Amino acid sequence: MIFSKILGEKGWDIRHFSTAEDALAEAAAPSRPAPALIFLDIRLPGMDGIEALERFMKGNPSLKIVMMTAYQTVESVIKAMKLGAADYLVKPLNPEMVLRAVEKYASGRAVAPEAGPRPARVTALRGEPDVFAALTEQMTGILGVAEKFAHTDGNVLILGESGTGKELLAHYIHQKSARAGKPFIVVDCASIPESLFESELFGYEKGAFTGAESPKAGRFELADGGTLFLDEIGNVPMPLQAKMLRFAEDRTLSRLGSKKTLAMDVRLISATNADLKKLVDKGHFREDLYYRVSALTLHLPPLRNRKTEEKEFLVRYFLKTHSEALNKPVPAIHQSAWDLIGKYIWPGNVRELENALYSAILICDTGALEAAHFPVGIQSYSKASEPSIESNDKSLRDILKKVEREQILSALNEAGGNKKKASETLDMDYKSFLNKLKEFLPEV
Repeated sequence: MIFSKILGEKGWDIRHFSTAEDALAEAAAPSRPAPALIFLDIRLPGMDGIEALERFMKGNPSLKIVMMTAYQTVESVIKAMKLGAADYLVKPLNPEMVLRAVEKYASGRAVAPEAGPRPARVTALRGEPDVFAALTEQMTGILGVAEKFAHTDGNVLILGESGTGKELLAHYIHQKSARAGKPFIVVDCASIPESLFESELFGYEKGAFTGAESPKAGRFELADGGTLFLDEIGNVPMPLQAKMLRFAEDRTLSRLGSKKTLAMDVRLISATNADLKKLVDKGHFREDLYYRVSALTLHLPPLRNRKTEEKEFLVRYFLKTHSEALNKPVPAIHQSAWDLIGKYIWPGNVRELENALYSAILICDTGALEAAHFPVGIQSYSKASEPSIESNDKSLRDILKKVEREQILSALNEAGGNKKKASETLDMDYKSFLNKLKEFLPEV
């Protein structure tokens, strides 16, 4: 968390990984540029940080890698340095430590965001995954069911809007299962180009296609013994769904360019913010695959449907964690801030709430968080329930823009934050709706 917040604002592209196996797979992808700097934890589930360091350096000796641990020993320091680690940080980390390491080892590759292309990536590989903070009655019930699911090997489908915590819940199930300590591999199905899907998930043999100079294990193989989390499974291309079905049924696969069948011991957890049943009806998702991946189903409610006590718990939790990360005192919360938090529907859910609070903490110098400290888009949203056009608008274009904005925000509010439904209500192309929403509410 400290990496994405602190370095993201400096213009760095940050990638988080929970296991060494997943990070190594990302680094090995031909299309991925080498990161400018890697922060690597010593203690990780599955492969530990020392072994990961050795593999990273073997693949690319010029990599800059900073080791992290809360358990400093002379032996581990010496071993890490001998293997080529650039530095060694002892937790708990603070922003100054992280920024100092980036400035020392990666600053030569940095570019101011407004002056050119986005700087090279900084990879953060953390051993302590985030957990659910708000153990209200509602969330306790969900976690109770999730823990029961963890004691089986059945396929799990997690439903919920973006930002509700689907990946965290998947990780929770993994950590509570007999597979804890084994690989937890995350696949973002929405970010993989269709042409690379098969090779990324199932791997390939040497000569399988132009440029395949050596064999490569896919994500399924990397997850052997552990859990594979397929985020946004609705984005899996139809031609690959048959191969996915085979794996879901008997846990076997074949690499691209090979006829050999490989047996894998992998727990499959999938997630989506889409209505898979509708995708099935439209012929975009196989019905047999749907029933295979949804043997056990969990639903995470959007933030707007959660109880006030949970929202308050989350607010106080994020205020505490981010204030500590920024070395600032935890601010009090003015009533105007509580009113704004309660009125806003949070279409980006918990993730948006966390980002908004982080931003508010950064600019708050009064010791009390007020509505004025929140992003402008969130402040202005609460005023959009009743469209009004002021007579002093400078031009017709200004008036039309204001009406357009209020109509879009009103539709989103009536749809309960469901962007797809709001676009349909306005009879508006979904992509155009998202572009307009981004224009009016950049924080979403």
